Amino acid sequence: MDKPAVTVIGAGIVGVCSALWLQRAGFAVTLVDSGAVGEGASFGNAGNISPGAVVPYLIPGIWREAPRWLLDPEGPLAVRPGYFFKALPWLMAAVRSAGEGAALRTSRAMHTLHSSTLEAYAELTRGTPAAELIELSGQLYVSEKPGGAQGSALAQRMRAEFGVEAVALDWMEVRELEPCLAPIFRSGLLLPKNGRCRNPHHLVTALADIAQRNGATVLRGKVDGFHTGGAGVTAVVINGQPHAAQRVVIAAGAASGELAAQLGSRVPVEAERGYHITIADPGVMPRMPVTNTDAKFACAPMNVGLRLAGTAEFGGLDAQPNWQRTEVLKRQAQRMFPGVRLDSVSVWSGNRPSLPDGLPVLGRSPEFDNAWFAFGNSHFGMSAGPVMGKLLAEIVATGKTEVDITPFRPTRFQRIE
Repeated sequence: MDKPAVTVIGAGIVGVCSALWLQRAGFAVTLVDSGAVGEGASFGNAGNISPGAVVPYLIPGIWREAPRWLLDPEGPLAVRPGYFFKALPWLMAAVRSAGEGAALRTSRAMHTLHSSTLEAYAELTRGTPAAELIELSGQLYVSEKPGGAQGSALAQRMRAEFGVEAVALDWMEVRELEPCLAPIFRSGLLLPKNGRCRNPHHLVTALADIAQRNGATVLRGKVDGFHTGGAGVTAVVINGQPHAAQRVVIAAGAASGELAAQLGSRVPVEAERGYHITIADPGVMPRMPVTNTDAKFACAPMNVGLRLAGTAEFGGLDAQPNWQRTEVLKRQAQRMFPGVRLDSVSVWSGNRPSLPDGLPVLGRSPEFDNAWFAFGNSHFGMSAGPVMGKLLAEIVATGKTEVDITPFRPTRFQRIE
């Protein structure tokens, strides 16, 4: 007897984790992506895997910093000329999400997705080479301001609410923990229960290999649209050709908004452009991931070198990269790590799928009974991916989940114009 089938659109971390959990739930899976497996936003991130990630980027006070960042060519936030008014409804919705009440609700939802991420990864990778790519390393946050790394009182309250272990460090303790850092950081915050991925691209491709060995089909092609009939999707159109579909999951990152719209759902996904540099032979290497909380970028030791990743740039899904943003990261590397060698540096740019309240969408399509959405993790895809995939498989298989996923409902943006 044939297994029930699911077509998963998107072969990033959420898509491949969803595929693996769906297989465990008894489904035959087809993975579709316009590019190679793991070469979207999952390729370029800093690899942080953070059970303790409960502090949203959108938090009271953040928007007071925005004008300064926008005026600073080396700041962490940029909006392309001509794009501001197009992005304005999204930005205004984000401002509303930065109030204390909204931020606390977001924090609780983040805990739902992130708190068991290391356990979920362990379950998916046990007994495979992929397990070697994940490590309980701890993560360090640093600031040039005394007490700056600890964040606001609200941020500290959020961590305390969920029992996130966080150790405040002074400048000397930062130096003792990571001697390769410049002696400019006056405060630090150590999260010892957080982890890292040694190479996000290798991890996603390794997980996809597991899915293929379990019988998954991987197709490379652009999804142009869907055929529908009654209350269901009947086919996915790939490179102009319809492929019959019993069930469909949209997990296509920043391209997901356009696909959801073709199924009658308006989900305001913004392509938040990020950049990274990877230094192949840096001469210095931190023992654990280090995030500069002042300049809003992360540094990650990886099996291919030292990676610096960050910046948030708004310019639309198809905007060409502004490679000057990577020059900023090079200068930050020199400021942060004295003596770093920049002889061999590769650069990358990609689009994070970001939603104005800082949370992804997860749930059934409001219009079609056999379509589901799982996208929009912004900066937290590596942390949310395995749990999000598990919850997605539960929804597809049973129509319910063990935890409350109401905060992620796809219909929550209906009032955003």
